[in-house]
Amino acid sequence: MHEAAASKIPFQPILCSIPQASAMIGRGVTAIYGLIADQKIRAVKSSGRTLIVVESLHDYVDKLQEAKIRPRYRKPPRMR
Repeated sequence: MHEAAASKIPFQPILCSIPQASAMIGRGVTAIYGLIADQKIRAVKSSGRTLIVVESLHDYVDKLQEAKIRPRYRKPPRMR
């Protein structure tokens, strides 16, 4: 495989930074640290950096409960 061809192969990240994990699941950095402490997501150390195992983010999201939101009906402005 040529170097140019190899650079076009799509890949999924295995690890990500805490701010990236925060953006990926829509939670704050503090929440990410809490999820690590509660062992709901996996973190590893690499050269002093804390990195999140992306697969553990997917596992965490898969275990979340489905949102149950009741429809909200409002009268049109002219009828209020």
